[in-house]
Amino acid sequence: MSKQWYWEGLLKKQQILRCILRWFPFTVLQHLRKLNNFNSYLAILSALDSAPIRRLEWQKTTSEGLEEYCTLIDSSSSFRAYRAALADVEPPCIPYLGLILQDLTFVHLGNPDLINGKVNFSKRWQQFNILDSMRRFQQVHYDLKHNDDIVSFFNDFSDHLAEEALWELSLKIKPRNITRRKTEREEKT
Repeated sequence: MSKQWYWEGLLKKQQILRCILRWFPFTVLQHLRKLNNFNSYLAILSALDSAPIRRLEWQKTTSEGLEEYCTLIDSSSSFRAYRAALADVEPPCIPYLGLILQDLTFVHLGNPDLINGKVNFSKRWQQFNILDSMRRFQQVHYDLKHNDDIVSFFNDFSDHLAEEALWELSLKIKPRNITRRKTEREEKT
């Protein structure tokens, strides 16, 4: 699930559908957590925290409700809560791929390939451990019923709007409150 999909759903739909979508993420986040789908979990939270969505007034009440969901992916202390949850999780699981890539990059750039002209096995061992955790999650598959409507919905999601277009939609829903100063001439009349 992409945050782009959620952005567009909130910004393009009519008011009644926006109200439904406003509370929809809570249910979806609960299910994603039960399924150990951390990648989609983070995508929805990221979409809700994006500028085009965050500026909408109703988002304030939604943000308050999301606090408990955000503790899992709090980036302080190098995602400690998420890493602990991931270590305890029983597969199947879809980890947050961005953090795996970040960890691999950190190990790659932060450690030399050679030490005194010899292969740095410590670096290779760290890289192996990161990739091995991915392999652990790939060994067990989800046992979910295939739903053609849902698959079709996500497969048809090819034309997505650029962030600038999403921002414009956000401004249509809630225009900026720009108050301009009256000129002297306007004040006299």
